[in-house]
This record gives sequence, C-alpha cells and structure tokens, in this order.
Amino acid sequence: PTADSHHRSIPPPTRGQGRILFALSRRRPSLSPRAGDPLKSPAPSPSPSIGSARPPACRTGRSTMTLGSSGAGSSVVVPRNFRLLEELERGEKGIGDGTVSYGMDDADDIYMRSWTGTIIGPHNTVHEGRIYQLKLFCDKDYPEKAPSVRFHSRINMACVNHETGAVDPKKFSVLANWQREYTMEHVLTQLKKDMAATQNRKLVQPPEGTFF
Repeated sequence: PTADSHHRSIPPPTRGQGRILFALSRRRPSLSPRAGDPLKSPAPSPSPSIGSARPPACRTGRSTMTLGSSGAGSSVVVPRNFRLLEELERGEKGIGDGTVSYGMDDADDIYMRSWTGTIIGPHNTVHEGRIYQLKLFCDKDYPEKAPSVRFHSRINMACVNHETGAVDPKKFSVLANWQREYTMEHVLTQLKKDMAATQNRKLVQPPEGTFF
C-alpha cells in the first residue's frame, strides 16, 4: 500500500480517546503569567568593576619628520633625506622651460649635502644666453634652515659677494625669509628673476666663462 493509503487507513480517535487528549491539553503550562503573579524582571548584567580591563583607546600621533602636508589639527613632516630625494627626482625631470636645473655632486654621498645648480640668463638682460653654475650646500638642518648658496661662475649681482661668489642671505629674499616649504628650485628660480630686476639687468658683467 502507498503512504497515502496507509495514512487514510488510520481510524479516528474514539470518544474516550478524545476526552483523554482534551484533558492532557488542559494540563499544558501557560506561557503567559497568571493574574496576581509577581512579574519577574530579567537579572541585570553585571557592571564592570573598577579594575576590569577596558578596550585600549585609539591613539593619534604626529609623524616625526613628512612631505610637508598638513591636515586639520595635525601636520606631517617629511624626513630630510626623503625630502631631498623628492627634490633630486624633480631636478632630474627638469624645471619649467629648462633654464634652471640642479643635481647632486656626489651620488655616493648618503647625506646628500653638495649640489650643483645651473641658471641660463634671462632674455633682454646682460645675462641673456650666459650659463651660470652655482654650488648649494644642504647641511643636516635642511630644510629647517636654508642651504648655503654660492655662484661658481663669476657674476655681478647686488646680492652676490664680488670676491667669493656667496649669495648674501640678508640681500636675497628667499634666504632671508626662509620657510621649510622652500626648496632649491625656489632658490634658483628666484635668482633668475633677480637677474632681470632693475638693479641687476644692466650691470657690467665679468668675462663669460670665468669662475670665482
């Protein structure tokens, strides 16, 4: 016989069996509280004791020494060598129209201190077409402190010492008002602008190709 035929063959409960099932159903405990029973509230969860372990608080800190980016309420300072590596990469790619460039003197110098810069004189001045070489020295305090700058090629400018070729920080605005965000590119591009300034554009120059 099939399951359906077997299921249909089960006889319905007799009257006596029905009374027993009804009585059993009346004895099932009720899930809802009866009237007059006190309500029991769930037991409160234990509160942590004073000495209990707490999750560690999030810590925010300032990075020592990042590329000069800053956020709200915090700043990041780039380490000296990372900063100089960025400047080296930019110098190798070329700056603007190519009339200003710079690079390291010694690729093996891990402190990246000595640099050579080149400026091609601006148009419509006595410096036009001349190629000037400069020496820049970035000490251990760079870029917190400005580099020392000296012309290797002879030049006659108001901010340049006529005997040593050193750029006088008191007479050159970038060095006089140095900020950490400034770079060697700032120094060289401003020197080129100063060559075209009124006080320098027509000054008599030493013979081209001579050096300090």
